[in-house]
Amino acid sequence: MAGKIPRQFIQELIARIDLVDLVDARVPLRQSGSNFTARCPFHNEKTPSFTVSRDKQFYHCFGCGAHGNAIDFLMGYDHLNFVEAVESLAALAGLKIPEEAQSAAAESGAKMANAIYELQDAVSRFYAHQLKVHPEAPRAVAYLKDRGVSGELAQRYRLGYAPPGWQNLPSEFSQELLQAAGLRVAKGDKVYDSFRDRIIFPIRDRRGRVVGFGGRVMGDGTPKYLNSPETVVFKKHKEVYGVYELLKQSARPGRIVVVEGYMDVIALAQNGIYNAVATLGTSTSADHVELLFRYTDELVFCFDGDSAGQKAAWKALEASLPSLRDGRQIRFLLLPEGHDPDSLVRTEGADAFLDRLDAALPFSDYFFRSLVQKLDLDTLEGRAALVNEARPLIGRLPAGVFREMIERRLVELAGHGVVEPSDKSAKLVVPSESRAASASSGMRPSTSRLLLALLVKNPELAAIVGDDLRVNPGASKNGRLLQKVLRILDENPGLTSGGILEHFRGTPEGKLIATLMQWDILLPQDGIRIEFSDALMRFEKQLKQERLDELIKKSKKFQLSPAEREEMRVLMSL
Repeated sequence: MAGKIPRQFIQELIARIDLVDLVDARVPLRQSGSNFTARCPFHNEKTPSFTVSRDKQFYHCFGCGAHGNAIDFLMGYDHLNFVEAVESLAALAGLKIPEEAQSAAAESGAKMANAIYELQDAVSRFYAHQLKVHPEAPRAVAYLKDRGVSGELAQRYRLGYAPPGWQNLPSEFSQELLQAAGLRVAKGDKVYDSFRDRIIFPIRDRRGRVVGFGGRVMGDGTPKYLNSPETVVFKKHKEVYGVYELLKQSARPGRIVVVEGYMDVIALAQNGIYNAVATLGTSTSADHVELLFRYTDELVFCFDGDSAGQKAAWKALEASLPSLRDGRQIRFLLLPEGHDPDSLVRTEGADAFLDRLDAALPFSDYFFRSLVQKLDLDTLEGRAALVNEARPLIGRLPAGVFREMIERRLVELAGHGVVEPSDKSAKLVVPSESRAASASSGMRPSTSRLLLALLVKNPELAAIVGDDLRVNPGASKNGRLLQKVLRILDENPGLTSGGILEHFRGTPEGKLIATLMQWDILLPQDGIRIEFSDALMRFEKQLKQERLDELIKKSKKFQLSPAEREEMRVLMSL
């Protein structure tokens, strides 16, 4: 889409699509009471923990925490971005997507990006053709055959050849676009191709668009590998090599192996291991990890066993920390010295390499082994150093069972009482006067948050909220958010929970709204309204007490106005 999709259209689209039907077409659902259940499509499980609510138009997995509305489901299951998911739903609903006005600069940028995609696809095909017809191509073909690459695999990855010489790219290609894509360089009066006499590896995103190129020399030249520079369509920290080919082989592989080089990916594929991708000459980033976890629940980082490989593995571990929520796994395989995946799989064979992957170290083992190997845990100093090094890293893990277990392991290694696990902060403590309970959030349910949770899960409750709260929600963030939710529901009668979630997408409050929707409030349907009324009464009482405290504090320093004195008198009589 060239323009911005109006929010009102998105809300209408969500209202038209039945989430149960959408999910059931991809993941067969079984009715369980008023909801529908299935085995979660976002992680491997034996017992169904994935629940879809037709009333709320919201799904949630109690196993891995995946949740959202129809748009979120398509983004996760069909591997679409936001705009693509909206386009898919609109086609399903038979609606045409309107577009709001967009700035000329943004529109120009979108056109440039599309033009570069088209150019790079044409350049990729040009290089692939040169591998077949250029007089110097037999050298490239011999090199690939010597590395064990078959013609079929070269075609699968669309390998090519950039001939020697300064200007081989056809003259019909736009000079401006070639330079914008980093495929041609201008220095003074000289203009020349960036890739010369190299094997070419087109880098395709998950949609198959060519976003950049890698080029490898066949002899001893330097640099051994040369990558496209970053452009409007190519961000190295967000792309990995081989993801398109991997997803063509399997939409959701059991695991993905992350290696360092293009030839590692291709050598593994040549030996029947098609689930490998490579970073693009940069350290593994948090964006890489999140991208890959969209398609699998297990990543294996497979790097050389030398010091550089160990550093790369540790950087990958650090980048992965925020993404390691429950249900996801990360493992580490450091290869024997002198070997990379390419050489090892050709030496040992696929079965032996798969055995190594199966035996790869789990995150927890690699984490503590790496920290402990340079410390003496027989000394207080060594144990204290372990805690000081481990605690900031563990703090970056998402709250949940896995983090609690890592913290307990740290206590075991460092000694009891050295570090306090975050069990207390990871569990929900419900006020004694409340009949609601939740086991899925790490927040203490204050009265205002309980109100919010009940309201976003049951939007019809807005009808029993009085005008006073809509006008004066108090000074707290929760009170202001409650007021905002009430206003949205007033302006959009019939809005579902999924619609509320969509309204807050991309806002600072969106994460809290999504968390509140996951609270498992253990109340019978006929008790929800009573619980909400009780919480509403308590919250209004809190607001009055806050206002009274404010007036008392003010009266000690300044003289109150007649209206304030009367307000104070009324509040004190309540």
